[in-house]
Amino acid sequence: MDLLMSDVRLFVKAVEVGGLTQAADALSVPKASASRQLKRLEALVGHTLLHRGAGRFGLTGEGREFLSTAKEVLEAVNQALSRLSDTNEALTGQLRISVPGYLGRELLSSHLSGFMAAHPLLKLTVDVNFDRVDLFREDADVAIRVGLEGCEDLVARRIKRQILVLCAAPWYLERHPVIEKVDDLAGHYFLTCGPERQAMEMVVPGLDREYIVRAAGVFRANDPELLLRLACSAGGIALVPLLCAKAAIQGGSLVTVLPSFELMPEELNLTYLPARRNTRKIRAFVDFISKALEQA
Repeated sequence: MDLLMSDVRLFVKAVEVGGLTQAADALSVPKASASRQLKRLEALVGHTLLHRGAGRFGLTGEGREFLSTAKEVLEAVNQALSRLSDTNEALTGQLRISVPGYLGRELLSSHLSGFMAAHPLLKLTVDVNFDRVDLFREDADVAIRVGLEGCEDLVARRIKRQILVLCAAPWYLERHPVIEKVDDLAGHYFLTCGPERQAMEMVVPGLDREYIVRAAGVFRANDPELLLRLACSAGGIALVPLLCAKAAIQGGSLVTVLPSFELMPEELNLTYLPARRNTRKIRAFVDFISKALEQA
């Protein structure tokens, strides 16, 4: 009995997505065929690779040992296929990009037309979202993320450092004591995308260290544009990307708080699955956007 790459690919996908049925759907394989493929692979290996039953799914000891080798085999095959197909032929098919809303509008929009012009036969789809997309479970080929949290199993390429700013409406600041140093931020209301803390605290990421400020109130949201709207209505001091706040600051509806205080920038990373590192359309997009943002 010969080893079939389709069987290995199904096994790895089942582990990634947490089920044989889900793997069959992701690979467009009939569910009955998926079960036969896994049994065929287990018969060839000589061991049960996956526990599966009512409410139970997981790797056996032998499955865990075989998984690392299976991933290496798929990676090697994908790289070989990519090298063989790496020609000057035009890119075709679809490229799906997942990106937080404000980055899609403020960062990518001015560059995507150039990429589309360079690859007119490639269908480009941008999914705007506010939650992190799981590339192992979703259809996206590439995702732009803030920071590296959750990227341990992905290829992550830094494409830009995002400047942060503390800002508030002038009439909010007029009703509160003058802010001249970080300690003066205590007792204020804050608007942030940062993680929740048990106490009523605000983390201000200084360039030298993190400052923990005791706040009068903290409002959190995963949408910086919502924070800006609240800040403009005198809801508090917003910690947001300068990319989002620039227009409001230039228009005078917001002013920078502690303009001489340097905040630690956030890293914007373009992420994709390791097995797809040599896919031509992904490599083309990564190279194009990285170069475009370096010059921006």
